[in-house]
Amino acid sequence: MENSRVLSIQSWVCHGYVGNKCAVLALQHLGVEVDPINTVQLSNNTAYSSWKGETLSSSKLLEIYDALDHNKIADYTHVLTGYNNNAETLRSVLKIVKSLKEKNPSLIYACDPVLGDNGKLYVPEDLVSVYRDEVIPHADYLFPNQTEAELLTGVQIKNESDALIAVDKLHAIGIKNVVITSLFLDETQKNIMMLGSQKGGSRFKIIVPKFEGYYTGTGDLFSSLLLGWSATEPNLAVVCERAVSTLYNILKVTHEAKAIIPNAKNIEYHELRLVQARHFIGSKENSNHERVCLRKNNYISFNLAPPTMVGETCASVKGKDLWASIPSHHYSDQLNSPQIQS
Repeated sequence: MENSRVLSIQSWVCHGYVGNKCAVLALQHLGVEVDPINTVQLSNNTAYSSWKGETLSSSKLLEIYDALDHNKIADYTHVLTGYNNNAETLRSVLKIVKSLKEKNPSLIYACDPVLGDNGKLYVPEDLVSVYRDEVIPHADYLFPNQTEAELLTGVQIKNESDALIAVDKLHAIGIKNVVITSLFLDETQKNIMMLGSQKGGSRFKIIVPKFEGYYTGTGDLFSSLLLGWSATEPNLAVVCERAVSTLYNILKVTHEAKAIIPNAKNIEYHELRLVQARHFIGSKENSNHERVCLRKNNYISFNLAPPTMVGETCASVKGKDLWASIPSHHYSDQLNSPQIQS
C-alpha cells in the first residue's frame, strides 16, 4: 500500500466525519498517501439543524488540479470520488480522471455515485444522467446503494435476481468491480444485503439484520476502506470482508458512545467515533479473525446464480450477530453485539 497515492474528490466538514474527513484518515491508516480536493466545505453534515459552507466551483477544481499537474505531483495510482452537487463540477471531475488515466493507463478509478438513498434523490436530478452516461463508464470500481443502482441502470430492484441484472448492466458498460452497498429485499425490512461482483469472476453477498439509528459517513468510510484494501488485494470478496469487519468495529465504538446529533427531525443521528476506533483500521490480525468468523457462520455466500438461469435460486444466508453492509451516507440497522473478540 505504501506505493499507492490517491486523489480523493468529495465533501469535507469542519466537525464530524463524512466525505474526505473519513477518507483521509482511513486511507492514511491503511498506509496510503491521499490528497483531498473538497467539492463542498461545510461547518457540519446536514443531519444537524443547520449548516453553513460553500461549494467548490468547476473552474476552481480544475485550477487546483492544474497546479498539481504543473508541479509534477499528480502522479496518482488511484482516484476516489464521492459527493458532488453540481453537474458542471462533476464533468470537471471526469476531465481530471481522463487526464490521469492518459498519463497512467493503470490508474484505478473508484466511484461512489452519490445520488440518493431510500428511493429519494439528495442531489440535483441532472446528475443522474451525467453519472450514468458520462462518468461511470470510466470507473474500475463502483459502489452504489440500492437507490443509486436503480437510477443508474433503470432496473427496479425487488429481489436478488433484479440486483444481479442491475450488476450485469453495470458490467456491460465496462465496470469491472461492482458492490451494491445496501439492498433492502426483505419484506419485513429486517435484513440488509451487500452484493458484490467481479466481471467474469465471483459474485457474493452478505446478509444481516438491520439496526436502528443513522450513522453519518459510513458509506464514505466504507468506500475508502474498499479502495484501500483493494490496493493490495485483487479478490473483491476478501476486500469487502476486510472493509466490513473494520467498519463493524467502528460502528460498535460509535454505538457504545451513545452520542446523538442534535436535530429537529427526532431521528437518532450519530457521528462516527473514528478517532476513538482508529486502531481497527488496517489491523490485519483483527480483520482476518473476523473474516474467519464471517465464513464459519455462513454470513457470506459465493457463486450466486446468474439471473438468466431459470429454476435456480441463490442460497439464502442469514445472520444474527454480525453487521455487514451500509448505505451511501448513513447506516440504518438494529444493533446486535457480535460474538467476536476485538
